[in-house]
Amino acid sequence: MKLLLINSTDKNAFAALSENGNTKVVFASEFSDTTIKPGKAPDKLIHCLDKLSVENNFENIEAIAVAAGPGSFTGIRVGLSLAKGLAFGLEKKLIPINNFELTFARLNEIQTDLTYCIIIEAKLPEYYFAVYQNGEITPKGSDTLENLIKTLQNDTIIVGDFDDETQLKHCYFEYINVKNLKNEADSFGKLAEEKFKCGELVDSAKAEPLYLKDFNFKRV
Repeated sequence: MKLLLINSTDKNAFAALSENGNTKVVFASEFSDTTIKPGKAPDKLIHCLDKLSVENNFENIEAIAVAAGPGSFTGIRVGLSLAKGLAFGLEKKLIPINNFELTFARLNEIQTDLTYCIIIEAKLPEYYFAVYQNGEITPKGSDTLENLIKTLQNDTIIVGDFDDETQLKHCYFEYINVKNLKNEADSFGKLAEEKFKCGELVDSAKAEPLYLKDFNFKRV
C-alpha cells in the first residue's frame, strides 16, 4: 500500500510517502535557503511535493491522506487545495484526517477507561479541544486552558504537542506531551493506512476542512 500524505496545518508542514509502514517525509523547513521565495511553511508545501515526485511516481499511489484541521487557517486551505488538485488529476480518493485523531494516535498507550482532552494550538491563548470518551473523539470547540480546566472532570488527562514555554506556563494540570513520543509523520501514515483499510475515503470534491471557530478578516 502506497499513500501520499499532506499535512500543512501546523508549524511542521510536510509531505510524505507511506508504503507498508515505512514513511519517507520531506519537511517544509528544508526549503529555507535563498533559492526559495520566502514564505510561511504551508507556502513551501509545493516544494515538498515536487521533491517527492522526482524520485517517486505519484501515479502509483492508492490514495492521498490530508490533514483537514483544526489548525492554521492558511495551512488547512493550502493543504486541502493541493490534495484535492492532485486527487482530481490522478483520479485518486482522499483520506481526510483531523488533527485530534493524529495527536491522539501519537500516544504510546491509550487506556479506554480514561477520559482524555486533546488540545491543539489555535490563536493563543486559545486552544482547539476535543474529548476522547467511550472510544470516540468528539470535537468540541476552542477555549483557553484556564477555562477548560474549570469545566473538565478532575480525572481528565490533557493531551497536546506542547513546546517548553507552554509546559512552564501550565505545569499545574495533568497532561501528556506527545512531542517526544511517536513520530508525527509515522503516526500520520499508520492512521491513513488504517482508514484506507476501513474504506474511509471520499471524492476530492467532498473533502471539507474542520473549522471549530469563525475567522475574522481585517479589511485592507
